[in-house]
Amino acid sequence: MKRRIFVKNASLTTLGVSAVGLLESYSKNSIGDNKLKVNEQRMVSRITEFAKFGMDDKGHGYRVAFTKGDIDGRAWFIEQLKKAGLDPVIDAAGNIIGKRKGKNQALKPIAFGSHIDMVPDGGNYDGPVGSIGALEVIDVLNENKLVTEHPLEVIIFSNEEGGTIGSMAMAGALTKEGLQQKSQNGLTMAEGIKAIGGNPDTIQSCIRKKGDIHAWLELHIEQGAFWSGSTYRLA
Repeated sequence: MKRRIFVKNASLTTLGVSAVGLLESYSKNSIGDNKLKVNEQRMVSRITEFAKFGMDDKGHGYRVAFTKGDIDGRAWFIEQLKKAGLDPVIDAAGNIIGKRKGKNQALKPIAFGSHIDMVPDGGNYDGPVGSIGALEVIDVLNENKLVTEHPLEVIIFSNEEGGTIGSMAMAGALTKEGLQQKSQNGLTMAEGIKAIGGNPDTIQSCIRKKGDIHAWLELHIEQGAFWSGSTYRLA
């Protein structure tokens, strides 16, 4: 899974640093004894609303990358980022990136997010939980008028389930040959990237090198033993 390559290359040595970095940013704000809490109902409502993208009349989900369901879902998510005060952009690989300024713009950003495409009938949570969870973090910070020391980035990887394309590109591991592979809906990866607003001709421009990001945090369903069997400390 090339997202794991991205985590290793772009983050600090441990995933736990990401959570620590955010907490350090909070501690420099005057919030007293108040504890920040997410709005559970808002998250549930958004997950339920988002699940409708790519769903057929029998309730089967098919928000496969580069399909209409994926494209419509991406448009919805971009609109949510705008409502949260971010100025989202689409990089060369089709990744959606929303940035929030920090107190110290010289610091490297703390990034978090996930993906929103799915395998057929992949359920409502694999990907959207981390993506909508990242959006919720921004909303909570806005509602509490908090500005973190580090800039923040919400990153939604493109075509994660169909080949880890967005994260692979960001890690610098997407090749010309990889761009010509066929996706599940029949388009090549390059054609699919174009369909969602990316530019495969400038794919190198989206690479994040080690040190470009202070830390990466992803709320996700881990269905295998990769992380539990690794030496990485998880937050």
